[in-house]
Amino acid sequence: MAMQPEELKALRASVGLTQQQLADALGMSRKMIVEMEGGKSPIERRTELAARYIALPAAVRETE
Repeated sequence: MAMQPEELKALRASVGLTQQQLADALGMSRKMIVEMEGGKSPIERRTELAARYIALPAAVRETE
């Protein structure tokens, strides 16, 4: 099942990122993050995977 807007917002908040910080990390505009979190734009699978990867603790990412 595709990531829902509230999941993206909760994931971003759980790691303490602003919308701009997440947008920068994903290489997209803050406007796009706002639209995805608001349900106005779909969250592509690759965006979901990248956001989940960013949210992983650094120690976990380093072992991969």
